Amino acid sequence: MLTRAKVSDMQQKVSHQVQHTENMDELRNKYTTITFEESLELCQKYITKIATHAFRREGDPARKREMTMSYIHEFVDAQKPNVEGYYELGSLKQALIDEISHYGPITKAMEDPSIDEIRGNGPDQIFVESGGKTLMWDQHFSDREHMERIIAKLIGVSKVRLTPKIPMVNARTIEGYRVNATHAEISPYGMPAFVIRKFSKKSITPETMIKNESFSVNMFKLLSLIPKADLSWITVGPTGSGKTTLNEVLIKEINPMSRIITIENPSEMRLLRREGGSEHGRIINDVLQYESVPDEDDASPATMENLLINAMRQSPHWIGPGELRTPGEFATALRAAQTGHYFFTTLHAEGDREAIYRFLTAYLMASNEPAELALRNICTAVKFIIFQEKLADGTRKVTSISEILGSEGLEPIVNPIYKFISEDVQEEEGTHKVLKIVGRHKRVGMLSEKAQQSMLKAGIKKSRFESLTRMPDEDETERYSFDEYDFTR
Repeated sequence: MLTRAKVSDMQQKVSHQVQHTENMDELRNKYTTITFEESLELCQKYITKIATHAFRREGDPARKREMTMSYIHEFVDAQKPNVEGYYELGSLKQALIDEISHYGPITKAMEDPSIDEIRGNGPDQIFVESGGKTLMWDQHFSDREHMERIIAKLIGVSKVRLTPKIPMVNARTIEGYRVNATHAEISPYGMPAFVIRKFSKKSITPETMIKNESFSVNMFKLLSLIPKADLSWITVGPTGSGKTTLNEVLIKEINPMSRIITIENPSEMRLLRREGGSEHGRIINDVLQYESVPDEDDASPATMENLLINAMRQSPHWIGPGELRTPGEFATALRAAQTGHYFFTTLHAEGDREAIYRFLTAYLMASNEPAELALRNICTAVKFIIFQEKLADGTRKVTSISEILGSEGLEPIVNPIYKFISEDVQEEEGTHKVLKIVGRHKRVGMLSEKAQQSMLKAGIKKSRFESLTRMPDEDETERYSFDEYDFTR
C-alpha cells in the first residue's frame, strides 16, 4: 500500500525527470541544428506555456501582436536555438515575428502602403499590384501547409475556417483589409489561393488626382458641382479602376449639414470630417455609415437591400449604396430616388449607356413595370454618369462625364460633356519595358439648361459653371496644374 510519503517521493522523482527532460531539450536546442519549422513549433509551444491570462483575453489585435513579439524575444534569448540559415539571433527573431505575429513572406507587402493588392495562387506564385501594375513578389511560402497557416491567420478575425465544406471565405484581416480565400480542394492543382484588397489609410485628395492626370482642373470644377447641386450620380468602371476612391472625393463636396447614409461591404470610405482637421476634433458632418453582410450570408438581416430600406426611414438627404449588385438592390435604390432622396453608387459597366442598361436589366428582374416606363424612371433619377478606367500603364483616369437627359422609348438620351482621348502608346526601355498611354481630356459638350437651373437653385453662382454653358472651342485645352484653383470654395 502506498503511503503519503512514498507518493510524495514518486512525485518528486517525476518532477526531477520532467525538469531534466526540459533541460536536455534546451541543451539540444543550443547545440543541435534544427530547421526553421522546428524552431517555429518550439516557439509556439513556449508562448502557449508561459502566456498570461491577460494575453489570452486581450481583444486588441495590435496590443496582442506587441505581447506576442515580446514572448518571441524572450524565447530566442532564453533558448538561443541553432537554426539552419539563421546565423544571427536577431534575424531569427524577425523571421519568427513575421511568421507568428505577421504574415510570413507577404508581411512586407502587407505593410507597404504603395501596394494595393496581394494575390497568392500557390506557395510560389505571389503577385502584388502597385501603382496599377501587377508585379511578381520576390518571396514565397515554403509549401502548401505554410500557405494554409498564413491564410488561416488572414481570415482568423472572422472566426470562419476554410474547409472542404466551406471552400470559399470572404473576411477581413485585423488591419481591416478585404480578403477572399479558397480551399485547395476546389483547385485542379490542389493549391489554396487568396486575394487581399488593401485600403489606404490616407484619403486621396483632388489635388493628387489632378497631379496624376486622373482628371483636369476644369473637370473637377464640374465633378465638385454635381454633389453640391444635389444631382444624383453613378460612378462606373471595371474592377480596380478606383470608383470608390473617386466617390469618396466627390462625397466630401456635399454640404456637411446634408445628412448622408452609406452602406458598403466592406466599409471603405472615410467620410467623417472633424473640426479644425484634427484627428480628435469634434465631428462636424451628419454622416451614418453601415456595413452590410455578404450576399451569401442568410443568417443576418443586415443585407444591402434591408439596410437601404431602413436608411429611407432615417431622414437621409443622400443615400449611398457602395455598389448595387442584386435586382432587389437596384429596385430599392430607384425607390429611394423616387421618394425624394438623392443617391450615389458604383456599378461595373463599360460606359454610360451600358450603365443605364445594366440598371434597367437588373431592375426589370425585380419589377413588372413595362421596360419603357422603367427606363424613363431610371433616366429621371440618375443625373450624371462618371466613367473611370485603369489604363494599361497603370494610371486611373476619368474617361467620360455624361449628363443623362431622359429617354426616348428604349433609348437613354446621353449628353457627353468630357472624354479622354487616347492618342498613342510610348515605350520606355530599361530594366523592364515601361508603357505610357499618351492622351488628353477634352470637353465635348455643355451642360443642359435643366442642369444649369439645378445649380442656380442650389445657390451656386453662374460664374462657377459659366464656361460649361457653351460648346467648347476646338483649341480649348485642359490644365493639370491646380495652383490657380481654390479648392476650398
